Amino acid sequence: MPELSALLNEQKRPQIVAELNTVVNDTVSSTSGLTGMALKGGLGAASKMDSNFVEKGINRLLPDLLGELQPHWAKYSESGTSNFGAYLAANEDHVINGILKLADDNVSKAPAALQKVYNGLRGKAAGIISPALPKVGAAIEKHMA
Repeated sequence: MPELSALLNEQKRPQIVAELNTVVNDTVSSTSGLTGMALKGGLGAASKMDSNFVEKGINRLLPDLLGELQPHWAKYSESGTSNFGAYLAANEDHVINGILKLADDNVSKAPAALQKVYNGLRGKAAGIISPALPKVGAAIEKHMA
């Protein structure tokens, strides 16, 4: 199978960014309680400054995210299974740790309001990301076809 970097070409990149944007928005919308309120508030504030904030962030981080997921894609491709989202979910601890390292390395580039929200929710981030892994995997697999 081709490498995930194939999603960075000018035809596929806008499609995968749009689909991951939907995953992020759905994840934020479905997060409840105080965590959901904080997450929605932080993203709402960032979106007031730039209505395409989330989409632009995904686009900027996409090469790093795909690089982080490439080893998982390679193992998945060799496994003979047919659902990358399920593969990511089955390996969630390792996958989430990599995604969080990527986020930790980049949070300083975010607006101050979002940094504050991220730092406050960092301990709960795995629980926020975990339910989204099947959708992330499905989006990637769809656009790799």
